[in-house]
Amino acid sequence: MSDSEPPTAKAAAAFERTLLVHFHEIDRAGIVYFARIFEYCHRVYEELLAEVVGPLEPFFQQKDWGLPLVHAEADYARPLRLGDRVRVRLEVERLGERSATFAYTLTCAATGEPRARARLVHACVSLGDGFAPRPLHPDYVAGLRRLGLVAAQGP
Repeated sequence: MSDSEPPTAKAAAAFERTLLVHFHEIDRAGIVYFARIFEYCHRVYEELLAEVVGPLEPFFQQKDWGLPLVHAEADYARPLRLGDRVRVRLEVERLGERSATFAYTLTCAATGEPRARARLVHACVSLGDGFAPRPLHPDYVAGLRRLGLVAAQGP
């Protein structure tokens, strides 16, 4: 579900949050279970979405479009451990006509040391039309621009 639009210019701003590593997030080796990196990214994305569209529950009840994840990848630099504070930085890597690619950088909040990088691609689809591809909603794009995450040109 990718689209062929050229990438937008990268904006200077990023959306960041700091998260605490909890006991239930670690594995038997005492480090964060690998899939949790995607959960951390999604938690920050949810907070971004609330900043972009407002309260999420009314938003999800009223909209006729969705942004399902169509691609996910991650690279791991160093482990995260119980009690670590991890800084998650979200940047819009690419904004196409029908998809958005987000790049995440996870670092130790105390030292700035890299822990992981992730890249997640969301495709815009019509919820009432069998998940048919559709253009990104103008309110969504405007919200990303308002936060300085997307340069002025683009879709």
